[in-house]
Amino acid sequence: MKTLRVLLVEDNQGDVFLVEEALRAHNLQFKLDVVADGVDVNRYIERIGAIPDAPCPDVFLLDLNLPKGDGHEILNNFRGNPKCSATPVIIITSSDAPKDRQRAERLGASAYFRKPSDLAEFMQLGAIIRSVVDHRAQ
Repeated sequence: MKTLRVLLVEDNQGDVFLVEEALRAHNLQFKLDVVADGVDVNRYIERIGAIPDAPCPDVFLLDLNLPKGDGHEILNNFRGNPKCSATPVIIITSSDAPKDRQRAERLGASAYFRKPSDLAEFMQLGAIIRSVVDHRAQ
């Protein structure tokens, strides 16, 4: 498997660390770009395709609850970029609200991962990422 370009939008450094560990635990080779708020991720999305060194990520990991932005609006903005319309998006959030799940699905999220309090459960995120990426490759 090639090195995955992963865009993670997350403001909690502890969760960034856990995402990296989940990727490593499932033997995924990755280059992780981390953006911490809605303003910066919207700038990142605008640059995709417009600047040669700003390709669309292979997988987009998005927290719904961010400073300076709404995760659903960011997902909608990302899906609006024609270069990224097929990129898998995995929502990683503390919200288990059915309305958040339904809205994310309607906006084109590939998977919805509720942040667990248990480390072993969090590590399963790596398996979800691998599954979504493998499915896209087929």
